[in-house]
Amino acid sequence: MATAPPVPGPRLHTLHFNVTNTCNLGCSFCYIDAVKGKTSAIPIDRVRTLAKEARSVGGVRVIISGGEAFARKDWWDTMAAFANVGFAVSVVTNGTLLSEATVERLKEIKGLTFLVSLDGDADHHDTIRGQRGAHARTIAGIQRLREAGIPTQLNATIIKDNLEDVPYLTKLSRDLGLSVRFSLLNPYNGRGQDVTGQALSVNQVLALRDYCHELGALGSQVFVNLPPLLLDPQDIIPMRSPSCGWTKSYCGVTYDGNVTICGVAGADATLHVGNILKDSFADLWLNAPLFNTLRSLTSDDLTGVCSQCTYREECGGACRLSAYKGSQDFTASYSMCQAFYDAGVVDERFLEHTDADAVAKVSAS
Repeated sequence: MATAPPVPGPRLHTLHFNVTNTCNLGCSFCYIDAVKGKTSAIPIDRVRTLAKEARSVGGVRVIISGGEAFARKDWWDTMAAFANVGFAVSVVTNGTLLSEATVERLKEIKGLTFLVSLDGDADHHDTIRGQRGAHARTIAGIQRLREAGIPTQLNATIIKDNLEDVPYLTKLSRDLGLSVRFSLLNPYNGRGQDVTGQALSVNQVLALRDYCHELGALGSQVFVNLPPLLLDPQDIIPMRSPSCGWTKSYCGVTYDGNVTICGVAGADATLHVGNILKDSFADLWLNAPLFNTLRSLTSDDLTGVCSQCTYREECGGACRLSAYKGSQDFTASYSMCQAFYDAGVVDERFLEHTDADAVAKVSAS
């Protein structure tokens, strides 16, 4: 892959592009509240311009998502627009539309990787995804990707209703020779706000964490998406940048062209900095006042338990969108780490107690 040209100012690494808000399924916790009906889409010529502009400010990787990316009729041209200018292309998909012909065409894109959503056995997956037969079609799509030699990872969002399926997903990942990443419910975006009662308790998260640690030590490719403070040190995967790199090396573009702080922030119009149908993406990335304000924040600005965490420099406070949505404060502690601290289950070895009053204040608020 060609090296991105040097650029002045903040250098983009990853662009998360939700190419459509149309999806053929109806997931109960969809983070952008996708719909089954037809939605607007950015014209392909503007997509090509976006790819060139994002590359010009340093872009290296693009995450193609939706909705369902393959619900867009010109999905091939959309992915090729980025691949043709040197981006590594990662596709997030439900896998149900990966026909033999589609996968054969995908083999033409060099360096392509897939993240396929699968949330349990047939019964639980189909219930969560709102369509009977979805599980079987997703498995068929995964098999086609494997046979084509396209690198693939399984992604599973774990809630109370499918927690019992974790062993099933672990065995499936082993049988397929793929890794599986367990993520937790995001209760602040899309339909996740409607199912907050399905979020795992602290004790359930602890059990999931310990399960992944034990199996990982035995060689299983199972991972749980938690901040470093909540993981065994042996399970911490080095990060490319603090947090997700929001506004510093990473940002999102919505299906209708809004540029925002990350790939899952599109539903909040207050976090939009402009629209590529009217504005230059490169100019927005370099000069948007909100972006530059957020770029000025450092780990020293974090509050609550995050201000005490010895991983704060590397972690950056985990998901800053979640912190903001929960408190309207981008420097607030990450709610999950705070909940673990309040429950007394954080390893004290990884906390600095130089500002205990601040932690207690946030905990009580």
